Amino acid sequence: MPVYMLYGFRWPRAGFTGIRVYIVLHNLEDATAEYLQQPATTQLLLESFAKTEPGIASRLPDMKFIEQYDPDDVSDTAVSKPYAYVAAKVIAMPESGALDYDAEELVKESGLDEDSMAALTELRDKYAAGEKIGWWIVYNGDPERWFPPIEDDDDESMVYEDEDGGDSEYGSGSQPPSTPTAFLPEKLTRFFAAKKPA
Repeated sequence: MPVYMLYGFRWPRAGFTGIRVYIVLHNLEDATAEYLQQPATTQLLLESFAKTEPGIASRLPDMKFIEQYDPDDVSDTAVSKPYAYVAAKVIAMPESGALDYDAEELVKESGLDEDSMAALTELRDKYAAGEKIGWWIVYNGDPERWFPPIEDDDDESMVYEDEDGGDSEYGSGSQPPSTPTAFLPEKLTRFFAAKKPA
């Protein structure tokens, strides 16, 4: 679902305890710092927190990373917001917008037990000090946002056999969208063009 109601905090991408530095310090080479909701990145982060913060991660069994993203937004800030959300509890909103229970009653309390709340607070204090813990409503119009595979002319591992037995240039976890989901800002287009091997 594209709209989430979540209980947690915003984790900044920048800063010494931010997402980008965390990914570099923990050698999460295949993680995408600009889109944590990408499944491989989520898995790498959960595994990393289980190793580096076992006392916290074990008390947050339903921890998720949620991104805000509007595929219709073509501004320079659309591709990557300055923060992602770390959630201890996530409720996907139905497309009808009607919940089966009273949302006002739901948000009066976190729904977390005391131990989970303490773990979430400890995680926030370590990686996003000063950020508010609470309920957030986050829109993500394309949770499984497609991204281009890394191109390497010498690496044949990027070519996969598709379901019809033919070769595909896309990895098993990333298929191109049937319709474009966003336009790349001009700065990003130039950035990717400069990164292509000669």
